[in-house]
Amino acid sequence: MKRIAIGIALLGCACDDAGTTTSSSSSGTGGSGGKPDALVCTAPSITKGPWSLRVNDTSAVVRWEACATGTPGAIDVTPEAGGATTTVDSTETPITLAETYAAPLFPDAPKDYAGTYYSHEAAIQGLAPGTCYRYALAADPERKGRFCTAHAPGEPFKFMAIGDTNPALGSTAGVIAHAIPENPEFVIHGGDIQYYDSRIETWASWFPTMQPMLAQGAFFAAIGNHESEQSTELSEYSLRFFGGAGFDGGDTYYRFENGGVWFFSMNTEESISQGSEQGVWLETGLAEVSKKPGYRFSVVYFHKPIVTCGDTGDDPMARAYLEPLFQQYKVMFVLQAHMHGYERFEFPNGVTYITAAGGGGLIENPSLNVQRDYCGQRLAVGDYYHSVIFSVGATEVTGKVIDRDGAVRDTFTKPTPTP
Repeated sequence: MKRIAIGIALLGCACDDAGTTTSSSSSGTGGSGGKPDALVCTAPSITKGPWSLRVNDTSAVVRWEACATGTPGAIDVTPEAGGATTTVDSTETPITLAETYAAPLFPDAPKDYAGTYYSHEAAIQGLAPGTCYRYALAADPERKGRFCTAHAPGEPFKFMAIGDTNPALGSTAGVIAHAIPENPEFVIHGGDIQYYDSRIETWASWFPTMQPMLAQGAFFAAIGNHESEQSTELSEYSLRFFGGAGFDGGDTYYRFENGGVWFFSMNTEESISQGSEQGVWLETGLAEVSKKPGYRFSVVYFHKPIVTCGDTGDDPMARAYLEPLFQQYKVMFVLQAHMHGYERFEFPNGVTYITAAGGGGLIENPSLNVQRDYCGQRLAVGDYYHSVIFSVGATEVTGKVIDRDGAVRDTFTKPTPTP
């Protein structure tokens, strides 16, 4: 009965409207079962993280959160293959949160308490290209992770794609556990990172389950509709944690490069059609990077799909504008989320669309709208939890879709575009 009740509460998890989450003041001194109504900050005072982002060939950023000022803000960074350790100081930025958010259907979930927190950011410079590094926080050496700097054009690398992670439902941990042994160097997240709407999780409960993935490599997230379920969630949580993941662009869209491959993250909560701010940015950016020495191809990723045969909407207008650009500028993959399942489309123009949205949110119906005129181009589909591992080689890209139990559900191989 408990599982059924949770399922009923989650029926709208992929909808466009945010759900309601219980909020309260943090001014009390007691709570249900004797639990405190305010954050209790104990040494070493690290509350979230660490994680890495904004990685290029010679630099990286590592972030974490503390609940007390003056916490030792240094990290130790060492090449994964061995070498000298470098100590890097962080910048501490306080933020005061006015509301406490709870998980109404899971009283034991830690709350996102109101109060003042201290975001730390360590900017690491002078790194070697194409090299993986290990790091640990000076305040708590057990808080650690890795990142890998960007490769030179043509060098091989792996990355992971995942979307719609709702770890409190119980499947996200399995997806991550079977993806990490593939050793991806960074993670692309298609949005809907955390779900207050599920009513069984908070950001405080999200981080411990997701930490193995965050520790694996840099985290590059797109913005989904569930990033704004509370009035200030986008700025106070989603962007405070993961904003500025890449380069160029705006607050919620950006780009980065690895191995001659350019990745463009877009925000489908705002228009991506012709003439829009993001549309102009993407068109200009694709044209610019296509002229760079060593350019191979691009990957564009965002939350709401522009093609899907599943139970969410598509976006024919955006597709009509974007697809000629994808073909002109060698966009090899378009990665989508939002529709809780897996899809792979292969179109005659050479563009592969992948819906990778089985990261933990309640699985939905990936074939509700198979009458759409492009559904004949869908070569693979699945209603299962999963991630996708991409291996970029010198002449081809291979993909492997791994479910929460470790089974391989789909594979594909595509030759890279010729120069």
